Amino acid sequence: MKREHKFNLGYIFGISLVSALGGLLFGYDLVVIGGAKEFYELVYGLSSPALQGWAVSSCIVGCIIGALGVGKPSDTYGRKRLLILSAVLFFLSAVGSGYAPTFQQFVLYRLLGGIGMGMASTLSPMYIAEVSPASMRGRFVSLNQLTIVIGILLAQFVNYLIVSSHPIPSDIETSRPLVVSMQQNLAKLDASLETISSADLLSKDQIKVLEGGSFLQGLDPAVADASAMIAVLKSGSIPRAELPVEALRTFYDNELQASWNGTTGWRVMFWAEAIPAVLFFVFMFMVPFSPRWLVKKGRDDEAAVVLEKIGGQSYSDETLKDIENTLTEGHKEGTWRELFKPHLRKVLTMGVILAVFQQWCGINVIFNYANDIFKAAGYDVSGILFNLLIVGIINMVFTFVAMGLVDRVGRKILLLWGSLGLGACYIGVGFCFHFNVTGVGVLILVLGAIACFSATLGPVMWVLISEIFPNHIRGLAMSIAVLSLWVANFVLSYTFPILNSGLGAATTFWLYAAINILGFFYILKKVPETKGKSLEEIELELMD
Repeated sequence: MKREHKFNLGYIFGISLVSALGGLLFGYDLVVIGGAKEFYELVYGLSSPALQGWAVSSCIVGCIIGALGVGKPSDTYGRKRLLILSAVLFFLSAVGSGYAPTFQQFVLYRLLGGIGMGMASTLSPMYIAEVSPASMRGRFVSLNQLTIVIGILLAQFVNYLIVSSHPIPSDIETSRPLVVSMQQNLAKLDASLETISSADLLSKDQIKVLEGGSFLQGLDPAVADASAMIAVLKSGSIPRAELPVEALRTFYDNELQASWNGTTGWRVMFWAEAIPAVLFFVFMFMVPFSPRWLVKKGRDDEAAVVLEKIGGQSYSDETLKDIENTLTEGHKEGTWRELFKPHLRKVLTMGVILAVFQQWCGINVIFNYANDIFKAAGYDVSGILFNLLIVGIINMVFTFVAMGLVDRVGRKILLLWGSLGLGACYIGVGFCFHFNVTGVGVLILVLGAIACFSATLGPVMWVLISEIFPNHIRGLAMSIAVLSLWVANFVLSYTFPILNSGLGAATTFWLYAAINILGFFYILKKVPETKGKSLEEIELELMD
């Protein structure tokens, strides 16, 4: 029977928080691009949807590279050194993305940031799991998810602060989207049509907004006769040749690009990330190496010092013995070949399925396409922005709830609650879209889904995959699991618009509900409870 130990909670929290700064940078880097998107697309002339998509998704490609490549080096050189390297990559990405004079350089720096994200998302929870006592490991690993959420909120706040400090002229903000919409609607019409109905381009209310724009009145007559264009728009029947849409779009784009936000503001959004990146880099030198990695490298004396700081002499002796028992001769260094042997394949499969399920449970569809979901539910622009603010707050609050529950209730129970709760919310959202129910009903169900995810699957998946892999091969196995997560994230983001278009919103959400129900039964049958067990106890149990 193991004795009770008095733990140095301040020390454990401090080194866990420093490591979790990787999560904060991960969250910031993932979201900051949304605020800068409209501006850098003008600067780099990204009119092609493919190039616009590559500007965003290049970061995810970097995540896949980082997650795949970090496993073996982290087992060889240590989690600490690789986290320091990720801080360098975050810094280079922050400075470079804001500086980049060409689109090719911008993508290169986004790739570097993505590699840092892939590394940090693998190593931060792993390091925290390896320094935390079994009885409180869940809440400390959940700290990583909390910092991701804080990083997301920080990016949203910084983006808002920068744009609001130099407000975009109201005419650009209100009229430009109408011109963009008119251009898109015109492109959808038959190219052979010489006369077009104004109703196919803009509504009467939109034409009134456009007519009231003072910028429109200042257009050079050589570029476009604004009053004549408004007149033909209001007439209802428009000769295509009299629609100077391209000239108007160019005018508004140039005005937006010439604004402070178009020249400088969007760059500051990226540069702001350099501050936490530097803090992460500096503070990581102050945290110890993982005691489990030190034992694997034969540096038992150093490991004992770290463990003693965590829980005292008796905890150090007891834990050191447990670690040494799992690191038998021949298993000091894990290999790719060993990872796929039968005794490890079962655990690796479990980790991959949990990582993929966390993405395919559908929550990132709500995060990534919240604007479209709320718009389809009948909200206007101000309503959408307010709802997004609520989404961020709910996400953070319920991550705190998870930190309080994960070591008391257990990992498995929370995962089961989460999969059932999400399934129920998605069934409800599907019915709302099927029966054209809009407004508060959809908002409540969406917020319920986010609360459910944030209190269960969001943080708990990271806790579990950082616990279930054996000491000697944890880095390699974690890299495979996190690689699977990022690939699943890419597939989900890519397929949602296709599913939504082909099946409709209702059927798409019912499909995600079915995935959650399948996940419930998999967790019920295959996933063990790890609450209160040391990493070595979990290893012995799963290797039987």
